[in-house]
Amino acid sequence: MVDAPPPAGDQSSMSESTNFAPEALLQASLEVAMAPVVGPLILAVSGGRDSMVLLQAMARWAPERIAAVATFDHGTGQHATDAASLVAAESRRLGLTVVRERSRTPGQSEAAWRAARWDFLGRSGRAYTARVATAHTRDDQLETVVMRLLRGAGARGMAALAAPSSVVRPWLGLSRAELARWAVLEQVAYLEDPMNVSRAFLRGRVRHELLPALETATPGFSDQILALADQAASWRRDVERHVEALGVAVASTGARASCPVVALESTTREGQAVLWPAICARAGVTLDAKGTRELVKFTMTSRCGSRTLVSGGAVVLRRRAAAAEPPGERFEVRRAVPKQSPTAVRVWSGAAEALPPRLGRFRWRRLLTAPSSGSTAEQELWTIGLPRGEPVTLRVWTAGDRIRTAGAPAGRRVTRYFSEAHVPALDRSTWPVVLVENELAWVPGVCRALAAPSRPGRPELIWYRCEPEFD
Repeated sequence: MVDAPPPAGDQSSMSESTNFAPEALLQASLEVAMAPVVGPLILAVSGGRDSMVLLQAMARWAPERIAAVATFDHGTGQHATDAASLVAAESRRLGLTVVRERSRTPGQSEAAWRAARWDFLGRSGRAYTARVATAHTRDDQLETVVMRLLRGAGARGMAALAAPSSVVRPWLGLSRAELARWAVLEQVAYLEDPMNVSRAFLRGRVRHELLPALETATPGFSDQILALADQAASWRRDVERHVEALGVAVASTGARASCPVVALESTTREGQAVLWPAICARAGVTLDAKGTRELVKFTMTSRCGSRTLVSGGAVVLRRRAAAAEPPGERFEVRRAVPKQSPTAVRVWSGAAEALPPRLGRFRWRRLLTAPSSGSTAEQELWTIGLPRGEPVTLRVWTAGDRIRTAGAPAGRRVTRYFSEAHVPALDRSTWPVVLVENELAWVPGVCRALAAPSRPGRPELIWYRCEPEFD
């Protein structure tokens, strides 16, 4: 085991206080970080010193773990282009695959640059089914924690870069000075980012002005802040384990998360204030203090069908559990997603034997035989037999749709059946309906028409089950 690194505020090299040479120190840090990681990695390399050290170290000690090297040109000028070119050239020299992209709309703020960069890294990771590895150091952690404190962050935010994450950060226990020593010894090529010495943005001012002043006024300040951050990260891991035990379900898209209502109602308001940010984070929603207070209130005052807006346009609603979920009510968090173009047609027409496997968030699975007689009424609403060779149309529900059922032979608006089936209003705009010979015959999971073709004993029926994919 390697000794714990010195406090981030202490700029002396670890190799001066231990028997480890810079190479042994970096190799040990890499091995410790990689030990629990399964699968390949995408290396996020900017062309700066720390990330170029990551590239060289991974290529030397763990080349088999590298799926590709990802570099992003922010489009902010010649330096950004030169840095991306350096990364690409060095990666190819090492025999590594390079993924390079240039922003078409250069951002004007740190937040915009970060969002564009992480969007690119996320897409790259998904393309290679790999986790992203970055070169963040102990100094980066210190700066991030202080910046979050300035913005009023609580314990959850103070964990910063050490919080539980799919991102791998091998250098988080090392200082920039330690990486710099190895870079000099190994003659690592890199480009110094002009923004590193700039005071134009908050991080630069924290790095060059605020932190030195605080360390001078309170020696050991950096050490104390990083110790608090480590405690916050440990606390967040405990919270994540607790949330996992609550039965939180996350949609395959990552844009929705739900949990049993009873799990939140059975704890205190203070407990809810801790759990809600962690639950929302599962859907990619960052909850601020105001949003947390609103959700604590919503927990105790809402009824089934209620909903509320939170940070960034996200929605939290209270709904009945779906057929595939444990019985009871659930809170569901939905991240805001870009609206579909009004000209995007979500309609399919063809013969009954050729239904598409998917329409929106619903799958259509062909059954070999008719459902058994022991099926429940709710299960039967998700299946239908369609006459072979007849024209069938699948499309999403529209507000004027009517259906003739046994209870309303003259016709009734589908929206009323939605209400009776407790289908949330937010889901209705994507809910499918099935027309046979241009007459609405079935609303999956909701109702079936009086003249629906799926009558027992009718020959030449092709049976299908509709399966929603909300979670």
